Amino acid sequence: MNIRKKAAILTVFIFSVFVFSGTVCAADKTTFGINIGSSEVQGWIDTQLNSNDIPLVIGADILYNNDHGRYWLTSAHIAVQDELFMPQLNFGEALSLGLGFRGVLGEVKIHGTDYDVGAFCFQFLGDYDFRKNSSPGFSSFFGLPVSISLSLSGAPEILCFSDTEKYVEFSTAFNFHINRSAAAFAGYRRIDIDFDKHNDENWDDDAIFVGIRISF
Repeated sequence: MNIRKKAAILTVFIFSVFVFSGTVCAADKTTFGINIGSSEVQGWIDTQLNSNDIPLVIGADILYNNDHGRYWLTSAHIAVQDELFMPQLNFGEALSLGLGFRGVLGEVKIHGTDYDVGAFCFQFLGDYDFRKNSSPGFSSFFGLPVSISLSLSGAPEILCFSDTEKYVEFSTAFNFHINRSAAAFAGYRRIDIDFDKHNDENWDDDAIFVGIRISF
C-alpha cells in the first residue's frame, strides 16, 4: 500500500473518530487552527472531551511545505491532559500537562527522491495559561491575556515504518488571546527524521510560523 492510500485511510479514520466522539459524549471544547510560515501551511483540529471524568484530547493536523526540500505530513493524536496540582507553587489551573500517542504519515523529497514517513510516536503536551495563574507576582504576563504551549513527539526505530528509522518533532507557541474563543499565536517547530535509505543521514527542518485559532 503506497503512502497516499495510507494517508487517505488515516483521514477517513480521523473523521470517523470525531463523528463517533461527538455522538457518544459532548465535547467540552473544539479548536480549529491554521498557521503559515515562509513556505508552509498547516491546519489542525483539537477536541477536548471529558468522558467518565477522563480529560481526553483528540486531534489531527496536516502540514505542507514547498521549500527546497518539499514535504507533507499528516497526523492524529490522542492524549490525557489536565491541570497540574502543585499547592506549594500555587499555580491553580494555569499549568496543564499531558501524555499520549501520535501517528504520523507523510513524504519528504530530498535531492529529487521521495522518502516515506511513518511513525507511531509517544507525545508530551504542556500548556501554561497566565490568565489562570493565582501565584503572587505571576498572575499575568505584563497584564496581557497570553499563554505558552508546547508539544514533543518522538518514535524510535522499532515504532517507525516505511523509509523512517527515527522521528522527533518539537513545537512551541506563544498565544495571545483576543477573547474567550479566538487567539493569535507565533511559534517555532523543528522536525528531525532519520531515513534508512538516505545514506544513514539525518534530515531536519526548522520553521517559524504565525496563525490564528478559534474555539467553541
